[in-house]
Amino acid sequence: MKKVIAFDQDDTLNVTKLPMPTKMAELVKSLLDKYEVCIISGTNWEVMGKNNIEALKEVGATNEQLSRLHIMPTTGTQYWHFVDSDWKREYAHFLTDEQVEKITEVLEKASRKLGYWCENPTGEIIENRGSQVTMSALGQWATPEDKHAWDPDQKKRKAIVKEITPELADLGVEINIGGGTSVDITLPGIDKAYGMNQFMEQTGYKMDEMLFIGDKLQEGGNDYPVRAMGMDWIEVTRWEDTAYVLRGILAVS
Repeated sequence: MKKVIAFDQDDTLNVTKLPMPTKMAELVKSLLDKYEVCIISGTNWEVMGKNNIEALKEVGATNEQLSRLHIMPTTGTQYWHFVDSDWKREYAHFLTDEQVEKITEVLEKASRKLGYWCENPTGEIIENRGSQVTMSALGQWATPEDKHAWDPDQKKRKAIVKEITPELADLGVEINIGGGTSVDITLPGIDKAYGMNQFMEQTGYKMDEMLFIGDKLQEGGNDYPVRAMGMDWIEVTRWEDTAYVLRGILAVS
């Protein structure tokens, strides 16, 4: 019997970088009456708070419901939950200032060399998320349409990864292709399987009690490690698909 429904965030619960739509927030709110809900994303705590927690509050989520919500920013290198009427961070694993400085320098240098550096970005291109440095090639607030059109076959980001890998080898970090335009550099072993294992360690839930829903569960996608670890999963392509799945879950539970 499933006790936890875990989600990727962008393009699973929302349109990339935007708050959960009202219809989705209402469904997740109803889900919190029956299940623990975990949301894991490469985004930082501030963005996840705005996109998920604030969206749920706007549809009237109570403290009791929020007590069953678990937030895992930056691919699970942080874990937040609602305790005693406030959000509490149980742990955070951060890169050093020296690591961040070198990663930032190498990312910009490689992007400029390859001709992929955006001179007029919408928001920050390279963002320090504490435990992760993320390059969003068009800026982190670029429109979903622009993001989806920029590198649909991942060729540009694969070229960037190839260029920066030898430059960062001495840091012992891992380099992964993330959402529509992003490259993520993290501490070793950090992916969504790591995050789900951390969640189970923190909460005591077992893998067979969990269901994961995400939009990039195919091999090479940033949700794939959850599938590879053996957790039950459902793949979607947009938040409307997830809404359809949740209506089915709520109808039979």
